[in-house]
Amino acid sequence: MAGFLRGNWPSLLVAVTTLLSSSAAKEVEPRRFELNITWEQNAPNGRAREMILVNGQFPGPTLEIFQGDEVEVVVHNKMPFNTTVHFHGIEQHLTPWSDGTPGLSQRQIQPDRSFIYRWTATQYGSYWYHAHQKGQLDDGLYGPIIIYPSEDIAAPFDLISSDPKTLHDIEKAARNPTPLILSDFRHTPSYEVEPLQRESNVEFTCYDSILFNGKGSVDCWSPEKIASLLSTQQKGFLKNANLTGFTPKGCLPGGAVATVLSPTVPIDVSVIPSEIFDVCVPSTGPQEVITAHESQKWLALDLIGAFGIFTVSFSIDSHPLYIYAVDGEYITPQRVDAVSITNGDRFSVLIPLTTPGSFAIRAASVSAAQLKSATASLTVQGGPGSTNSTAPPTVPSILDNGLPASPNVTKFFSQPKQKQFHPPELVQQTSDQIFKLNMRISGTSFGWALNSSLLPISTLDWAADPVVLFSPKPYAADNVTIYTFNDTWVDLVFITGTFPMPPHPIHKHGNKMWLIGSGTGPFPWATVDEAVQAVPEKFNLVDPPRRDGFVTLAAQTEPTWTVMRYHVTNPGAWLLHCHIQGHLAGGMSLVIQDGVDRWPVVPDEYLEYS
Repeated sequence: MAGFLRGNWPSLLVAVTTLLSSSAAKEVEPRRFELNITWEQNAPNGRAREMILVNGQFPGPTLEIFQGDEVEVVVHNKMPFNTTVHFHGIEQHLTPWSDGTPGLSQRQIQPDRSFIYRWTATQYGSYWYHAHQKGQLDDGLYGPIIIYPSEDIAAPFDLISSDPKTLHDIEKAARNPTPLILSDFRHTPSYEVEPLQRESNVEFTCYDSILFNGKGSVDCWSPEKIASLLSTQQKGFLKNANLTGFTPKGCLPGGAVATVLSPTVPIDVSVIPSEIFDVCVPSTGPQEVITAHESQKWLALDLIGAFGIFTVSFSIDSHPLYIYAVDGEYITPQRVDAVSITNGDRFSVLIPLTTPGSFAIRAASVSAAQLKSATASLTVQGGPGSTNSTAPPTVPSILDNGLPASPNVTKFFSQPKQKQFHPPELVQQTSDQIFKLNMRISGTSFGWALNSSLLPISTLDWAADPVVLFSPKPYAADNVTIYTFNDTWVDLVFITGTFPMPPHPIHKHGNKMWLIGSGTGPFPWATVDEAVQAVPEKFNLVDPPRRDGFVTLAAQTEPTWTVMRYHVTNPGAWLLHCHIQGHLAGGMSLVIQDGVDRWPVVPDEYLEYS
């Protein structure tokens, strides 16, 4: 069965008809996609560079799937580099060899070779695929995934409106969501960034553009505008480094990055090309325009955070956002003015279409290391007799530094208040294992440890054969490897061992987690049970948020801690890591061997692939 690449099929109705007509063959005919990965010139922000294209486009094509499908994704590597593809958020139940992590679940796909990923679409909702080889996500290897829910999945739309006509319009919109990938983009290829970071001892935290579905520009701000948008924290970083301002690119200077994160380590900023942090050359690329018609009444967007480092505030002028799903699962909807989106996040949102006109879609960095913003456009066409010229002036919800544009903007999406929709999957009240992970800077500003010791992604890229999944060490336990047993509950306690420390978007492959608690100060308790007894107000074991990625608490002047709990139901070798690309490359990852007592048998085609 051919896969649905958006743009290659006329309508959802045709897709459903095709699915039903071939239901008898569904189990033996997987939904198949072909992805041709190439290294070519492209200019998504008006300035050309060599980057990764998928089937000749950037971002890659949308993979459209139905819940329950058997999926085959055939990747043809036509680049001069090794690569792999990870399907972010896909649990890979009983197929851990298709997770796409080099050295952990597969051997790398070498140039002029192909690899077949096979998995079952057990979930529904918004997901995405991306490179998991070194820094190739920064080079453009990513694209959206939509898994349409089966008919027996209850949706929360009647919590937005009880009016039958409105409910019909909402359901119609949600059946045809538009993916909107938000990403940061750098002119320098990733294979040049890593050696320069090591030579200079400085983490490169500066990017050139924010893109919407791979479209954007380079906007250079005046020194006065940059200075007016600096936060108290950013001014403090400058003061500590004896500097007076951010660079023309809106970046914390490289020397200041190192001073903030690793003040005792010698650095050499002279080896850093000036365009990395300092030189801003404006350029104009295409603008993403999302077009809808007022008669639709509602528009559904799947927001996907494909960032290398940024966390952004997102809003649409003069429009509220109704967030109804997070990381692919329905939640109790939240009506908000804006939402914070970080690396790996997916937010499914509904937007009411009440007035014709053009409205700015805004994304602004709230990351301390850089001020950067960009806009796309929502064009709402009117019916007969209407005119966009009569539309009132649009009202922004956020400023160019991501902060609220006015006191009237009070509603941002709240992760602690995120509630699963009925029926929620309940979290167990106690756990069987606890792992305290001591996050820290290790040696340089780009050396990040998830648990005291570094595990750079390049270590896994070039791991000795065979890979971990093929030859596990069931009871290995050290700072970068842990093991669990099947059908047990595990607590991961993330503790900031050094500070200041930014928040980290932590992603676990293989299954979702519950965010059950967080707090400031040390974590002196031997178990989470003891912590719950001591500070019950810091925990939620009734209806905690459930996601495949959570952001840890930032630490400024004292430690912080964040507790995630998960159920071991999917044996295999999985990666736990920070999704900031520089932090992952610098070592902020850990191998989890889940369910060592029920280790899966790997098919020969994957064992023998080379």
